[in-house]
Amino acid sequence: MDMTAPLHRPLSGERRFFLLLSGSMVLAVLTGFAPSYYLRSVLPPPATLQPATPLVHLHGIVFSAWIALFMAQVAFVAAGRRDLHRATGTTGLLIVLTMIPLGIATALAQVARRSGPPMLDPHMWLAMPLASVLGFTVLFLMALALRHRPAAHKRLMVLGMAAMLSAAFGRIVFIPPFLGLLVIPNLYTLALAAWDVASLRRIHPATLWGGLFVLMTTVGPIFVWRSSAWLAFAHSIA
Repeated sequence: MDMTAPLHRPLSGERRFFLLLSGSMVLAVLTGFAPSYYLRSVLPPPATLQPATPLVHLHGIVFSAWIALFMAQVAFVAAGRRDLHRATGTTGLLIVLTMIPLGIATALAQVARRSGPPMLDPHMWLAMPLASVLGFTVLFLMALALRHRPAAHKRLMVLGMAAMLSAAFGRIVFIPPFLGLLVIPNLYTLALAAWDVASLRRIHPATLWGGLFVLMTTVGPIFVWRSSAWLAFAHSIA
């Protein structure tokens, strides 16, 4: 046995890159939701913040569990423990299948609570959270279907997370809401594209098509939420 061999392999550039991307997502969630949820008993909450209902608490618990598991799974891969990554995959699937209807229910409940931006009709704003749920759901299911193709799987997982980060970045007080809601989530697509070009000399198809879907679900709502068709739909389901 070579006693001079290192006990731990150093992180490859790719593993370090995806670990940093995932860590920035967790940091965004913790920062964005600290005043309104995680630390609302310590930090002064926004003046327009509505009291948390049992549904809001359930939503927060389940989504927080997913964020923690997502970070853990990325860390497992970075550490070379794909066995743990696969072992926790079923738990992740169960959490996500709970998040989808829970996210829709919470979005609909926001209309009655008028807990969206005060300057917007809540039926208009409903387009944003529902589009986030759609983006996350579609990209996660695609990532699951391509779990045996690691390059596509990891990119779609990151983009699925990016699709749901508008709510987090939009709540960070030192980031203008426009940038947090519409621009910053799409920077993850640009980061992936830059990594693809540097490492593959091309943009991976999962980055291209997944990134376009993130763009559609983060920016698309502002082009439809004033339309009579959307408002009629929003009133009918809310």
